[in-house]
Amino acid sequence: NPLPCVDRITVHHEGGSAVWFTDAASSRSRLEAIRKGHLNRGWADIGYHYIIDRSGEIYEGRDVQYQGAHVRDHNERNLGIMVLGNFNEQSPSSAQLAKLRTALQAFSAKYRVPVSRIHTHQELGRTSCPGRSLQSHMNWLRNGHLA
Repeated sequence: NPLPCVDRITVHHEGGSAVWFTDAASSRSRLEAIRKGHLNRGWADIGYHYIIDRSGEIYEGRDVQYQGAHVRDHNERNLGIMVLGNFNEQSPSSAQLAKLRTALQAFSAKYRVPVSRIHTHQELGRTSCPGRSLQSHMNWLRNGHLA
């Protein structure tokens, strides 16, 4: 389904095993494994529009013109950003946090999404995603630190 316009953004973590690698080859390999897992669920592609790896590199997942598959019953007009790692077991790297902040600033400006429409997965569904440490960072970011 085409995504006619974005009116909210949802942040996720991968939630699998902890991620410590920072090289592009390992990141691409992990993203391909996630994509294959999503395809095996019958999805058209990886469910997230963007992914941020441990080195702070951002990858395009599913093209933004297509609806994501990242929040059950809340995917319409919802841009999905996944931060690679399990943030119940580890903390995001400083490079990931910096890239997440600039990505949220850029996407919220581009699509005119107010801070009140930037969510985490657990705020829209029954899940621990994006993990304790990324959830607390998102709370801090949305409390006046995205400007």
